[in-house]
Amino acid sequence: MSHAFRPATAGVLFALTAAALYGVSGAIAADVFDEVSPARVSQIRAFIAAGVLVPYAWSRGVLNPHGQLRLLALLGLNLALVGLTFYWALDRLGVGPGATMQFLGPFMVLAYMALVQGRPVGRFTWGAAALALLGVGLITEAWAFDDLDALGLASGITTAALFAGYFLLGEHLGKTLPALTMIAWGFLFASVFWVIVLPVWSFPGGLSGSVWAKLVWVGIGGTALPFLAQFAALRRVASGIVGVVATAEPVIAAAAAWVILDQSLSALQILGGLIVVLAVAAVHRWTVVDVEQPLDGVF
Repeated sequence: MSHAFRPATAGVLFALTAAALYGVSGAIAADVFDEVSPARVSQIRAFIAAGVLVPYAWSRGVLNPHGQLRLLALLGLNLALVGLTFYWALDRLGVGPGATMQFLGPFMVLAYMALVQGRPVGRFTWGAAALALLGVGLITEAWAFDDLDALGLASGITTAALFAGYFLLGEHLGKTLPALTMIAWGFLFASVFWVIVLPVWSFPGGLSGSVWAKLVWVGIGGTALPFLAQFAALRRVASGIVGVVATAEPVIAAAAAWVILDQSLSALQILGGLIVVLAVAAVHRWTVVDVEQPLDGVF
């Protein structure tokens, strides 16, 4: 088998695809927050993702949870909360610091792998993760605190923990379930959570067609597809590696904002983007390891 088609290479490509879709979606979602609250955006994206993924998984014959409903329900709760706490962190700390704190998640994953699971994590991997976080901090201008308070810090740390949690859950469930099965059930449970928390009949009315188009994009192109790609990556490479590759997201988001929203980038932000690209390339070149088990099912 050629190197281009090795599972580890495919895993990194899946993770980069997810980061690209997340990044572009972030720039698009930013346009709707004036008319739809972040919590409602989280709700509608879960509904749309479940509405697309569940029928597709059923049509492919991979909706059977194989006795993993409890973990899939936990995954669904994680998916519902990770976006909400992320938005809270952005609101309380400012965009730069809030966005950067999410990417403490890969460090938590590496720590869990090393201290709890007893899996070897090389110094090079730790160094690449630190380099990636530095790059993310430069891109998001993490030093530009708008308001530092306890709730903001708690939200940021919670986001990072949830970010790490769904990587670890996805890696564990991926040993027995296809990525499509995991994500279909995950967003089905996330939708149930949002129905309970935010009644659908109170959803704001009178939204324009352009707003609905952006919400549909966030639900499909910014949620269903990138999560599917990310969980496909978790079936092929370790969760810590996928977490490091995920730091490419703010690089792509900054580039998308530059193109879509006409936002300029400073020299430091461009440097941060180059650092993240270097870290991701280094992780792929020197630290990825193929999974040992055969991959069955969809993605």
